[in-house]
Amino acid sequence: MKSILNFIIVFGVGILFATVADAAGFDCSKAGSADEKIVCGDSQLSRLDELFNQRYAAQKKAAPDEDTVHVARNFLADRRDCADDRSCILSAYLAVLWNISPDKNDFMQGISAQSLAGSQLPEATAIPAKAGHCATTSVLEVHPRLDNGGAADDADFDSGTGIDYANDGYQVSYNREEALIGSKPGDPVTMCLVEIDRDCSPDEGGKLFLVTNGRTGESWILPDAQHKCGG
Repeated sequence: MKSILNFIIVFGVGILFATVADAAGFDCSKAGSADEKIVCGDSQLSRLDELFNQRYAAQKKAAPDEDTVHVARNFLADRRDCADDRSCILSAYLAVLWNISPDKNDFMQGISAQSLAGSQLPEATAIPAKAGHCATTSVLEVHPRLDNGGAADDADFDSGTGIDYANDGYQVSYNREEALIGSKPGDPVTMCLVEIDRDCSPDEGGKLFLVTNGRTGESWILPDAQHKCGG
């Protein structure tokens, strides 16, 4: 009986190991760097890694140019720099999926600023300066992207959406963003930095933020400028 029990335990562990090892988009049996080992041992990160590989292949097939490869190389460099920092690694996946996905929201299931922050509830209020770091602040104003300073009609948001935060943070989209439009001045939010674009100098912007509205529960990822590197 004992030998049978030992076999069941070993066999079960083997299945579990194989399941985890095959979960990521790369061979986990050959994982050598700290970031790869974290991904292989984490079901959520493994799922995002698989999704990244699927969407990278689709994007490269649809637009076989150097831009797609460049985005992927930047992502891998960002992830490698995270070492064993899970919040940083998760941020890298969110950023690259946002950059290469036609639908900017369909990979966000179960992900919020709070889940990225983990058990470390942010105490800072200033705009985060490192990928994976978060802060608490509140909504100051929601307005159309082409804000003329006057009262906004609902149709004005069809040209895009902007949002200002009490900590001087800002996000903008060329699209009508219902989650932003549903936010109100004073709403508490958690803001996490998920990317600092490697192609931008420190004073050019190029930052991507994940924000979750504490009142509505809605989350979104948007940049801090209308154009790449703030141009």
